[in-house]
Amino acid sequence: MDLSGLKWPIIIALIAGVVFIASSPGVNYLVSNFTDANPGEDPERDKIDEAGLSRIGGYLMYQFRYERAMDVMQTAINRYGYDGANYWHNKYRTARCLDRLKRYQESYDVLQELISAEANQYDSRVPRNDILRRHAATLREVHSLSG
Repeated sequence: MDLSGLKWPIIIALIAGVVFIASSPGVNYLVSNFTDANPGEDPERDKIDEAGLSRIGGYLMYQFRYERAMDVMQTAINRYGYDGANYWHNKYRTARCLDRLKRYQESYDVLQELISAEANQYDSRVPRNDILRRHAATLREVHSLSG
């Protein structure tokens, strides 16, 4: 059986799928997929959903869509709290998004929260406190923030 005639339709379908996933409706579809279940009902599903939301947030940051990335990561933070495997990493990435959005005081406040919790001890993807303190001090000095 010759399947060479299916090569181009399959390639086009794959490209269309990738374009859809990269678009806002595609991201919205994925987010709604990861927020369908009620948190706490199925621990395995919670783990998958929280990881999925975190990956989408990182993907949106990679695309420089900081507002939407922050919204998605905040959804993961709110839904799963400290129980989420990516809680502290999402908090840190939220601070980075706020920084990119020129919302310096909010970024500074999140950094202070990370410093006081010593977040690096819970998630090694969060920089050590000395690095967070240096970044927070730079924000405060450059942008004349209260803190």
